[in-house]
Amino acid sequence: MKSSLFICFLMCVAVWSKADPAPARQDAAAVAAPARESSWQDMKRLDFTVAGRPALVIVPDKPLPGNSWIWRTEFFNAFPAADIALAKKGFHIGYINMENMYGSPDAMKLMDAYYDYMTREYRLDPKPVLEGLSRGALFAFNWASRNPEKVAGLYVDAPVCDFKSWPGGKGTGKGSPEDWKRLCQAYRLTPEQALAYKKNPVDTLLPLAKAKIPILAVVGDDDDTVPVSENTAVVEKKYRKLGGPIRVIHKPGVSHHPHGLLNPAAIVNFAFRAAGAVPPVRVVCIGDSITFGAGSNREERWSARLQNALGEKYEVFNLGISGTTLQSKGDSPYTAKDNYTIARQIEGDIILIALGTNDSKPANWKNAAAFSRDYETMIKELRTGNPKAEIYCLLPVPAYPGNYGIRDSIIRGEVIPAIRKVAGKAKCRVIDLYTPMKGEGSKVPDKVHPNGAGHAIMAQHIYKAITGRKMPE
Repeated sequence: MKSSLFICFLMCVAVWSKADPAPARQDAAAVAAPARESSWQDMKRLDFTVAGRPALVIVPDKPLPGNSWIWRTEFFNAFPAADIALAKKGFHIGYINMENMYGSPDAMKLMDAYYDYMTREYRLDPKPVLEGLSRGALFAFNWASRNPEKVAGLYVDAPVCDFKSWPGGKGTGKGSPEDWKRLCQAYRLTPEQALAYKKNPVDTLLPLAKAKIPILAVVGDDDDTVPVSENTAVVEKKYRKLGGPIRVIHKPGVSHHPHGLLNPAAIVNFAFRAAGAVPPVRVVCIGDSITFGAGSNREERWSARLQNALGEKYEVFNLGISGTTLQSKGDSPYTAKDNYTIARQIEGDIILIALGTNDSKPANWKNAAAFSRDYETMIKELRTGNPKAEIYCLLPVPAYPGNYGIRDSIIRGEVIPAIRKVAGKAKCRVIDLYTPMKGEGSKVPDKVHPNGAGHAIMAQHIYKAITGRKMPE
């Protein structure tokens, strides 16, 4: 783990000067240096020192009301996708360097000083969301258990929840002897005392549960550095028993790295809700090359037109992949793609399934029963990951009469009736794109993919189905 994190720091993190252990808690304004301004991801970055330690804040272009913020406790700028997305949506990003302090009592004093400074001088929300990647979870959990009234929520990723597991290596994980030695020094414990220590995150969940602080944990199921069974699984079981709200997102086949999700939308959604802000309504577009927009410019695609018409209170995700089939035994099944994993993790409010065109190819189409069975499975899996989502089944557009092996006769005569039947059984709404595009062959130049004008027709019908209103001009 040490070597991996060192690489992350070389790639992602500016070099920080070392500082002495934290002093006793004191007036934050007296220990903070003036800020130096620079840029991070095209947003304002302010660097300064608090209690002698390098610190920073990312200031969003349009801060959310109340100045919501997420506090990265370790490894600033490593695996930053969630932080970037949150900052672009109005969150401040906070960080103070506490390298090699492992969530120790001295680190808690630093966090107190930083919190005081940020809430007073920058007027940030008195309840930040804490973000702990790997060992960063030691800081997040420990400070939250001491200050539950000052925490909106915890997002932890491959989290160390018991330092006997990592860096101690006293379970099934690899451990890190050098980090274990440094941790014992940071906590001022002998190795024997550290093994008997009763204030690891797995031991101090009661204050968080009493305060009903939500926890989101993201874990790789094959993590052999910070084993899930010794860390997150223990926290999950205890926290649920204590009545605390927790969600764990599992990443099958993934080890300790990479942190985060293929798309950070679920993390963003969690932070918004924890902070009491209203997240955008998420519209997830699942489909093939027609959804992706082959044959049209990016801004002409029906998903882009839908985003423009719905406005900033909505966020439309185009997860279309060219050539994909709905059927799991097709020549390129959508369910085998990363975008399908994203669709299940993204916590969509509205899911639009626009598949079936490539299933009409001779090599793919066997019978309606196989197609229907896989369609039902997809709906079930999407509902498992997105329990509150409203799912729409889109009927494919016509082929004229076809190209690339795609057959309009199968689309019209077998695919569409199967979709209608599945939608009725699963209580999903149907959006008919076949009828409004019938007779519009001039808008489908290659006989399969609508051009910009064709996408405009599709967007109008999808918009009306979602909102009940005519799409604005």
